[in-house]
Amino acid sequence: MKRVLLAGGLLALGFGISAGSGTASAVGICKCDSKTGFETACLPICKEANEKTSFFRPAVYFGNDKKVNADKTPLNGTSMKFLYLSHPSRAGMESFRKYLEKHRKLAESEYKKIKWAYLRGRVGPEEFKQAEKVRDEALVNYYHGMRAYLTTPSPR
Repeated sequence: MKRVLLAGGLLALGFGISAGSGTASAVGICKCDSKTGFETACLPICKEANEKTSFFRPAVYFGNDKKVNADKTPLNGTSMKFLYLSHPSRAGMESFRKYLEKHRKLAESEYKKIKWAYLRGRVGPEEFKQAEKVRDEALVNYYHGMRAYLTTPSPR
């Protein structure tokens, strides 16, 4: 009897996990204020984001362009205070939240590596201060992204 219940419970658990997990959309940040230019996939989103304001602002890209999604430090390089989310879906919003969390954790882990090396005398104070600035910028942009996530309604 215990085997039947255990097998049924595992089957239900497996079904719940596979049925609940849909295809999550890929996420990236279009840095529309970039002085070096931006990817062609970002052009329509940046145009939409910046036509309503008198200044350039970054936008969240919900798509599968590898160049946009492959940014190693998306929370650095531009301020995300006025981040634009274009027509997000519920799955897209959840992917965006996970994206922010992932890159915040990466920024923290990189900072911890440099701090560890600094405390052991392997890197100098200049490199440590630079790592601290990069981490602080990533944290500020993480909080700006989370504010945008929390205040942007997604379809039910």
